[in-house]
Amino acid sequence: MQTVAKPRAPAGSETLWRLAWRRLRKHKLAMLSLSVLAILILVAIFAPYLAPHDPVAQPRGAGLRAMYFQPPSQTHWLGTDDLGRDVFSRLLYGSRVSLLVGFLAAFSSVLVGTIMGSIAGFYSGRPLRFYVGPFARQDVDWSFPFVLWRVLSWVLIYAALFFVVQIAWTLAERPVRAGLAGEWSPNALASTIGLVAAVAFAAFAAWRALFSRVRLDLDIVISRLIDFMLTLPGLPILLVLSAILRDPRSGIGQWMYGTFGTASSVVIIVMILVIFGWIPTARLVRAAFLSLREQEFTMAAQALGTSNTKIMFRHLVPNAMAPIIVEGTLQVGIAILVEAGLSFLGFGIQPPVSTWGNMLTNAQTYIFFAPWLAIPPGLMIVITVLSINFLGDGLRDALDPRRKQ
Repeated sequence: MQTVAKPRAPAGSETLWRLAWRRLRKHKLAMLSLSVLAILILVAIFAPYLAPHDPVAQPRGAGLRAMYFQPPSQTHWLGTDDLGRDVFSRLLYGSRVSLLVGFLAAFSSVLVGTIMGSIAGFYSGRPLRFYVGPFARQDVDWSFPFVLWRVLSWVLIYAALFFVVQIAWTLAERPVRAGLAGEWSPNALASTIGLVAAVAFAAFAAWRALFSRVRLDLDIVISRLIDFMLTLPGLPILLVLSAILRDPRSGIGQWMYGTFGTASSVVIIVMILVIFGWIPTARLVRAAFLSLREQEFTMAAQALGTSNTKIMFRHLVPNAMAPIIVEGTLQVGIAILVEAGLSFLGFGIQPPVSTWGNMLTNAQTYIFFAPWLAIPPGLMIVITVLSINFLGDGLRDALDPRRKQ
């Protein structure tokens, strides 16, 4: 009996993601990296069940001194540190924080960058007219980003006006009071005139803000913001922000600690990484949108009356998802390295929470005396970042539409 083979479906009938997965499986280094990352994630999830000791427990009693700086043994597989804590257990628990910071910071950065890049690319060369004030004409599009700009304009304009009047009153308070008391010196007269001019300017600006209309190119605003962010020195700004946000004497430091407790240092690091991490994704998405918005399917959606928000996030973002995913994988590795660097410098996640970065901080003093303190966390950082980078390279090749089958 002769069997008839089923005709194979042509390659063009496969979906993009199925085709990408078939290409990715042929990339041996990327699949090995994916397996390593899966193991690391499972280890981080089940760290409380895999750790043989409490990662923050310190020995007490007569054998206290004998537990310090123990080399690797059957009891302590990677030895103990300067406080007698088990290095292997701290390594397992440190993977939870390091991977959490890496993935959470990367996801947040990619999300913010996608939104900003989408707005910049879609509205590039298409200035928008915004009715700023609450008493301006109401026949406007209340979709995103019109509402966003309207709210921000209210906050910025009225905060700036209050700031101007407050500064003017602070500088002129004593001379003005002296003038009101009848002591009209030249200084008091000049200060009074300046205060009246500041109040008049604020009143005029507020009146204009209530009824004004603004013509704005969002691409120019976002692009200039990106240019400004790129001129800032990254590491010094990261150190300063980390010190300010962690300072318990500041209001935001007290709020962070009161809200998140011991996890506040993790939240602070994620926030700092997002402040600078969204820029590469925004530039990438903007470049993709400049091409996608001129495609036929975009024009067809506009002709059917689809709103700009739906066109941006339902039609254009899915078509730009391939480079976004690749950029997201690279952002994970960058976030892990930056967190490790900040923790190594003492401005990152603080003990007793263990991360690979602050484990290296404790080990730098004893690098020649107890090398088992520095080698495991450093090796884990290298393995994790290399795996993420190799996976990103594999995804880039798999999602490349110009690549052959």
